Amino acid sequence: MRRGPIIIGALVLLSLVVSLAAQEPGSDSPVPSITNQGPRGLAVLATWLKEAGVPVIAHDAPLTQLPPEARVVVIAAPTGSEVRDDEVEALAGFVEGGGTLIYLVSRQAPQPSLNRWLEVRGGPMPPLLTEPGLEDVGGTSVSVTFAAGLLEGAQRLRLSADRALTVSDEHAVAVTSDSAVWWMRRGKGEVWLSAGPDLAENARLELADNAVFWGHLAERGPVVFDEFHHHLGATVVPVNLLVTGLQLAFLAFLFVWARATRLGPVRDAPATWHRSSLEYVAAMASLTRNAGVEGELVVALKAEFRRFLRDAAAIPVEWSWEEADAELARRGSLEAGALVRACGEPEFVALSQALAKVQKVLRRP
Repeated sequence: MRRGPIIIGALVLLSLVVSLAAQEPGSDSPVPSITNQGPRGLAVLATWLKEAGVPVIAHDAPLTQLPPEARVVVIAAPTGSEVRDDEVEALAGFVEGGGTLIYLVSRQAPQPSLNRWLEVRGGPMPPLLTEPGLEDVGGTSVSVTFAAGLLEGAQRLRLSADRALTVSDEHAVAVTSDSAVWWMRRGKGEVWLSAGPDLAENARLELADNAVFWGHLAERGPVVFDEFHHHLGATVVPVNLLVTGLQLAFLAFLFVWARATRLGPVRDAPATWHRSSLEYVAAMASLTRNAGVEGELVVALKAEFRRFLRDAAAIPVEWSWEEADAELARRGSLEAGALVRACGEPEFVALSQALAKVQKVLRRP
């Protein structure tokens, strides 16, 4: 029996299963829509607000047609179509009249008119920060530096360790560390800005104090979520259209693979012999000694380790080694004198080994 028809039949069956999975509301779609129940969607936030008694409006029309009862407008990182100039004017009137705008700025598809109005552009990259007990790969925690308004009672927020924001408006205030969240007053209303939909995503809504932000927002009245600009060209594109195209392309490839003429058996890969790793290390050590740069390497290694202490243990680089040693001993991270002994090694190899041992101890949970 030929294997080609069997494999093609199995793949057709698999394509049907994948097509059905693509229709499920829990599919892993990257669109931050309130209908998306995947990790990157906003369905959990919308459901939570509804259960709290807050009217939630999925606005699938231009922003020039905002409902009159709206008190809050959430624009969650739209990438489908651009916000037009007349829509920006409508938003400006809404905010200046006393409304609240939550603008989660898209990192992938900037909104020229909207970003120009709010004077927003890309900002610094916050450090990747893993916290014990949080299953949030690629995330970071930022500290709240202005605990007022929607951030009253919040201490830290959990966001993605991706590019943050810079807001040039003279009235804008960075309300968290790493320029992650900004606030500004416009007329009688206010605008809150954050990079990406991280603050509202299903996967991060209950992490840190993210829910505190949205809990205060719920007190302000009906919340409008902009769904219109998630559609490509302001039209709804079925998810299955892309999935079906990929399936057909893969089936065509499989058909060619099953019916094409074989070129013969695959030959064994030629054996490749490499020189000893110890020989390479010895050669590099000899080269370093002959070049007379070991002293510079020692200085660079110590500077790199101080930056590690700053990021991992919040030990300022301006502190002396003795002060850093005393602080780590006070916290119980190291034995007293361990850091001073490690950094006292005069040779590069010995210093590298000693600092590596200290770094391993500090990285233990």
